[in-house]
Amino acid sequence: MSPYPELGLDKNTASHSNTSTTVKADNTTSNASGNYNKSIHYKDFSARVVSTPDGNGGYDLKIQPMGEKVIERHIDDPVIDAAVGDLNGDEFYEILIFTQSVGSGSYGNVIAYSSNKGQSWSEVSYPELSSKLSDGYMGHDKFEVVDNVLVRQFPLYLEGDTNANPKGKMRQIQYDMKDGEASRQFVVSEVNEF
Repeated sequence: MSPYPELGLDKNTASHSNTSTTVKADNTTSNASGNYNKSIHYKDFSARVVSTPDGNGGYDLKIQPMGEKVIERHIDDPVIDAAVGDLNGDEFYEILIFTQSVGSGSYGNVIAYSSNKGQSWSEVSYPELSSKLSDGYMGHDKFEVVDNVLVRQFPLYLEGDTNANPKGKMRQIQYDMKDGEASRQFVVSEVNEF
């Protein structure tokens, strides 16, 4: 039996079941039409991330944690990548989906879900750039999870730069995941320019 049952689902939470099914890594399938299909892995955990155009300019995102119910939602921009890790060190996992707007700006965003001790999944709040951090920003974000820390990089534009030719430095922002009043959230922990 497949560890990824047919994707039909509960929109905000997914129950957890212990399973020892092993899933082999799949290559990312992503193309100009906006389709995305990838298996992501961390230690003994894996999930499949699928995004397809909805026909109205948006996308239907389905996240299938192995052996659990699907998390499903509508998103505005296409998925460019996905990652999994233990970003708060509680020995349960977070699933991160990276999206990028269509067009010359290619503005990035993060959609993330955190496991509630293996019982359900909750969305993690990802902040807008502050006015200070958005100074010189015109998109072209790159995201990754490095040593269980969310890292965002983007080029800085000087006045008069064209979108295709930034002449400033690169800004790198690291985010920690913290427990907030209503939900977990990403907070800026370090900013570097080089």
